[in-house]
Amino acid sequence: QAQTFSAGLKAGAPFTDAIHAGSVATFATISIDNHHYVIGPYVELRLPFKFSLEVDALYRSYGFQLAPGGRSNSVGSWEFPVLAKYKLSNGLIKPYIDGGLVFSHLAGANSIPGVLHSSDYGVALGAGLEIHALVLRISPEIRYDGFVFKNFGDVIQSNRNQAMLMVGIGF
Repeated sequence: QAQTFSAGLKAGAPFTDAIHAGSVATFATISIDNHHYVIGPYVELRLPFKFSLEVDALYRSYGFQLAPGGRSNSVGSWEFPVLAKYKLSNGLIKPYIDGGLVFSHLAGANSIPGVLHSSDYGVALGAGLEIHALVLRISPEIRYDGFVFKNFGDVIQSNRNQAMLMVGIGF
């Protein structure tokens, strides 16, 4: 209970697709496979008065297929939420709320035609429970991400409002 630092892994599934195909030239079509998972490490620094600071590095994967020709590309999205967290009570089960900024970067997007920028930023808001089970901290959470840019370019458009269910397991 007196530890000031913890780390672990977060995994989850989005409720909404993060990106979709925009308009392309009339002779071509693009299909996007939104793989429905989010995974990555996190660190948390506990502060006085039930506050803490959490930083995540979350990865999502997407597959693209451009027709005609059937050229396929894979793109990964790295999201870096920096969150202030407040625990609402003490005990073995601690409900919490969190919020902060999230930075996003599409890795490998330069292989897709029409990409104007590959980075985005926005806000993240969430609520969850921190459950203490022996040495583990299990944290189911619902999180909302709201991004600034709607489009990464002509071909890739983002869903500015994204929601996901995540579970963190840490020490």
